[in-house]
Amino acid sequence: MTQEEILQIERTYSESKIQHTCVCWFRQTFPDVADLLFAVPNGGRRDGRTGAMMKYEGAVSGVSDLILLHPHGGKASLCIEMKVPKRKGSSAGSQSDNQKAWQKLVEAHGSVYVVCHGIFEFVTALCLYLHIDPEPYIKQVTERYAKYR
Repeated sequence: MTQEEILQIERTYSESKIQHTCVCWFRQTFPDVADLLFAVPNGGRRDGRTGAMMKYEGAVSGVSDLILLHPHGGKASLCIEMKVPKRKGSSAGSQSDNQKAWQKLVEAHGSVYVVCHGIFEFVTALCLYLHIDPEPYIKQVTERYAKYR
């Protein structure tokens, strides 16, 4: 599969499906630290009671979708906000004001924050954070993409 074919497929995916694909790739590629990348269940639709309970329990508006709790290169963690590919005339794929505020906060306190619109941006951001060459991993994705879906 080519990169363009994968990008075309991802344009039809939900944010959730893109995130799932990225997490599957990470866990298969880095099994020793697989569970250090985790999702933060702060999105989605909830009734008022559930939302109030989550806030009561410590949920914070704007927190990134994924966090890699693996200090590296003097940084505390990698915070990853997953988005669908940008679509012409749509706000989908853009950060909310709360997400932008949370980004500023975590960056000010030693973490790296990235917005990823698909698996190639995710792989590149992760490799840059870990100070490894992304090219072999991008090649791996193009060769094995079906295994991550």
